[in-house]
Amino acid sequence: MAAHKDLLVKLLAERKTAGLLRETKRVDELIDFCSNDYLGLARDADLAENLDWSFVQWRAEQAPQAQINGSTGSRLISGHSALIQSFEEQAANMHLAEAALFFSSGYEANIGLIAALAQKDHVIFCDKLLHASLIDGLRLSPAERRIFKHNQVADLIHLLEQYPHETTKWVVVESIYSMDGDIAPLAELVQLKERYNLEIIVDEAHAGGMYGPKGAGLVASLGLEHEIFARIITCGKAWGNAGALVLGSAVLKEYLINFARPFIYSTAPTPQHINNLMGVMQAVQQADAARETLKEIIHFFESNRTHPAWGDSKTAIQTFFVQGNEAVRLLAKQVQDAGFAVKPIVYPTVAKGQERIRITLSALTKQADMLRLIQLLETYA
Repeated sequence: MAAHKDLLVKLLAERKTAGLLRETKRVDELIDFCSNDYLGLARDADLAENLDWSFVQWRAEQAPQAQINGSTGSRLISGHSALIQSFEEQAANMHLAEAALFFSSGYEANIGLIAALAQKDHVIFCDKLLHASLIDGLRLSPAERRIFKHNQVADLIHLLEQYPHETTKWVVVESIYSMDGDIAPLAELVQLKERYNLEIIVDEAHAGGMYGPKGAGLVASLGLEHEIFARIITCGKAWGNAGALVLGSAVLKEYLINFARPFIYSTAPTPQHINNLMGVMQAVQQADAARETLKEIIHFFESNRTHPAWGDSKTAIQTFFVQGNEAVRLLAKQVQDAGFAVKPIVYPTVAKGQERIRITLSALTKQADMLRLIQLLETYA
């Protein structure tokens, strides 16, 4: 047994020596520039009180035999309920989709969707900068995988033309990419569907709640909801909660219930979680003022950047590039010591030479804090 433990100690020491050791650290006492709480809902005290009260009301209305504290099992055993069904129906309606299926996290939704859909004789074309959850789903799939240059439609076409028209093809992208904050060319991708016999899967993790009518996402804001085979909306970012939804056709939902292993073998969400999500969903739809405020905050931040190390993102995800893991960690530490919650993104999470400080803005971000953060980064760099 000691040898087994020593192996773990050895591997951790190697990671620490390489400067890649991960740790959990509290940042709640610092000024937030690293969370994904874009609309500020995770810290909304009034919303929290309303959610608690609505759960009390819901519990009082349930039959005595209803489970009110726990899930009791997976959705396919005993964990399904009228509450979950209602939530999924309302979520589908909000996002202008035919159906929605809830997963415990965006990670589970992505690996479950990708691994279940793509078959051995299929080909998946994926953007080079996809999130790790999508990559893991691709690894679990038996389909052939081809990677195209980030946001380069011409490179995707070059790869597509290497396969017969009848080959089943999937294209996987993110509407807004988590590390650079840039936007996928969704309209251009849709134009390729018929010509190359492909369907598109879009991870809307960083767009859900932020764009579109009532926060329905970037796909809906472009009017492309009927052109996309599947969308993934996470509840842990702009929604300020946890979980994820796969949006698509009723057939897709039924298929995932039967073939998506994370759904089949995971315990269902608790009634309190779903009740909270019902309230959060309503808050997201009513958050037009917060979305407008965030647009103004992003514009203000962009307008005050002067250093060439800044990326060119026009979304709530901003980047300040510092080459080298040691250098970016040092800069992050200096800014953290000044009271700001920022995170260094190091190689191999990003490409070598593309290390950066990743900054996220929210509807609660103050102009004075933005100016001070920009000044610190540009001065220390």
